[in-house]
Amino acid sequence: MQPSDPVVAVTHPDPYPYYAALLQRPFHRDEALGLWVAAGAEAATAVLASPACRVRPPSEPVPRPLLGGAVGDLFGRLVRMTDGDAQARAKRAVAAALDGPAETVAAEARCWSAALAPDRAGLDAYLFALQMHVVGALLGFAPDRLPEIAGRMRDVVAAITPGATAGVIGRGHEAAAGMVALTEALIEARGDGLAGRLRDAAEREGGVDAAAVTANAVGFLFQTHDANAGLLGNAVVALGARPELRRAVMSDRALLPGLVQEVLRCDPPAQNTRRFVAEDTVIAGRSLHAGDTILVVIAAANRDPALNPDPDRFDPDRADRRLLTFGHGRHACPGDRIAAAIAVAGLDALLDRFSEWPERPAGYRPSPNVRMPRFS
Repeated sequence: MQPSDPVVAVTHPDPYPYYAALLQRPFHRDEALGLWVAAGAEAATAVLASPACRVRPPSEPVPRPLLGGAVGDLFGRLVRMTDGDAQARAKRAVAAALDGPAETVAAEARCWSAALAPDRAGLDAYLFALQMHVVGALLGFAPDRLPEIAGRMRDVVAAITPGATAGVIGRGHEAAAGMVALTEALIEARGDGLAGRLRDAAEREGGVDAAAVTANAVGFLFQTHDANAGLLGNAVVALGARPELRRAVMSDRALLPGLVQEVLRCDPPAQNTRRFVAEDTVIAGRSLHAGDTILVVIAAANRDPALNPDPDRFDPDRADRRLLTFGHGRHACPGDRIAAAIAVAGLDALLDRFSEWPERPAGYRPSPNVRMPRFS
C-alpha cells in the first residue's frame, strides 16, 4: 500500500513509487495536510531560493513548547532556524569554520568508526554514536567526554521532536544547559578545533554574538544527530539490497564515496523540509499568501528526471549528479563534506566487521522529515 501523504512517506518501506506519482503534480495544494507541496525540482528550488519564504513561521520563531528553557534558547540562535542579517553573518562564519582540512575530518572519522564498529546487534546504536563522537572530536572535546556529549545530544534532539512530552522537554533543557556550559568552556580555552575555528570566523565576520557562536557550535552536533545517522543507515540499506554492489565495494573501497553520494540523491536522510510564507508572493507560477506553509519534498525532487536522467537507477558512478539533500540558497547546509566523510568511514568499518550484511531494515524511526532505518 502506498503512503497516504508525503509526511507518512518518510517512514514507509518504499516511498519512491509514491514520490514518482507526486512529480506529476510538481507544486500543488494538499488540502488534507493544509499546506502546499513542492515535489518537482524546479518548484523545490524556487521555494528554497525565495526571499518570501522563511524557515520558521514569523509569529513563532521558536516552537512554543521549547520557550523558557535552554533548548529554546539554542534553537532560536541556530543559523538553520533563523533568517535575516544576523543569520547571514553567522552562516558565513559557520561555513568558514567548516572549511577546514579534509584530512582532519577523514582521520577522525576513520579513528572513531574503527573504535566503535559494532556487531550486528549494536548497529542501531552505532549509527548515532559515530556521528556524535566524530563531530564532538572535531569540535575539540576530549575523547573521555564524547560518550557524555552523545547522551546529552540525544536528549536535546528528543526535546525538539514534534509531540515531545513535558518530561522529555525538561530533560532536553537540562541536557542543553549542560552542552552550553561544556561548549562555552571549550571556546574559551582557545583551542584549534572546529569550535575554535567558528569562534575565530565569527570574530572576523563581526556582528555575531558569543551566545550565537556557542549555539551554533552545539548546532553542529544537533544537525548531525539524526541526519547523519540516517545517511549511514540508508547506505547500509542500499548495500543490503544490492549484493553485487556490496561485493564490488568489498573488493574496491574507492567505490564508497560515489556510493554515499548516490544514497544522498536516491534515498536521502532529509526527505522533507518546510518553508513558511512571510508575504504574498508568486512561486513557480503559483500565488501564495502570507501564512501559507510549504512542504518541500526533497526525496521526490532528487528523483525528478529534470534534475537527474534515469533517476530511479542507483548508480554510484553517475555523472553530473545533482541533489537538493543539503538544501539550496541561503539555508543550504555547508556540512556536506563532513557528512559524506563520516558515512564513508562508517561503511568501511562495517564492511570489515560484518560477515553477513543486513538485507533490509526492521523499519524506520518515527519522524516527519528524516528517514532513519532501524535494524533491530
